[in-house]
Formats: sequence, structure tokens, C-alpha cells
Amino acid sequence: MWHAIQQATSGMLSPEDAVRRFNASWIAGDIEAAIRFVAEDCVYALYISDEVLPFGGETRGRNNIKATLHMMRDQFEYLLYRPLILKVDRDKVRERVEFMYRHRKSGEVLTGNFRLILQVKDGLLVRGDEYHDRPMVEAFMRLFAT
Repeated sequence: MWHAIQQATSGMLSPEDAVRRFNASWIAGDIEAAIRFVAEDCVYALYISDEVLPFGGETRGRNNIKATLHMMRDQFEYLLYRPLILKVDRDKVRERVEFMYRHRKSGEVLTGNFRLILQVKDGLLVRGDEYHDRPMVEAFMRLFAT
């Protein structure tokens, strides 16, 4: 039933359109709208150690990804999140994202760029792989998250 609702909501979007709509919702801070573009069995991999970032590593399933998205917004204020689609290859969308986050606990600002590879099936995100400058992000978290 949920999948049928998702398909109706997504309208069987192209991979690029699904990613654009997910991004628009995420940028607006509307997690409920963003999660509509995530498949029930989606896998999200954030290649940062979960020892320094509680939502680092791999997250499986829409509900767990939703919880992760909330954790991200709880821990960081998003000052800038600017995705640029670099390439669309069938079901994969490759992005470069410019970001500026304020760590809420410390008030310190983390800036940079990361790569995101999103795979889409039937208008829904089924996998996301997010690649940051891991040493930089982990050093930031060790310095300011304690």
C-alpha cells in the first residue's frame, strides 16, 4: 500500500527529478516531504566514522533514514546546502554539494564540499552514498563535539 502511495506521490519521476525534489525538500528543512522520495528499503551510507558522528556509517530503511535526517538537523544548523548535479547516468545521479553547517552545541561552523551518488528506482531513492573529506570532518567533530 505505502509503495503505491509513494508512486502516486512521486509520479514515477525521472532519477534527476526525484533527486531535485528530494533536495528541494531537504533544503527547506521539510524532512516529511523529503522522506516521500525515499524507498522503504533504501540504504544511506555516510562515509564518516560513527564514533565521532552518531549518524555516520550505513543506515537501512526509510524510518531509520528519517531518524538520521532528524539527527542531522538537530546537531547542525544548515546555513548553506547547495547541490549541483554533475551527471545523470541511467538510474544514478552524481552531485557535488557545497555546504556550511553550524554545529549547534559548539557554535562552530564546518564548511566544504562533498560528493553524493544517488540511485533512483521507480521515482524513489534506493541508495545514497555520501563522500566527505573524512579526516577534516572527523577532526572537526573531535575538536568541537565534546
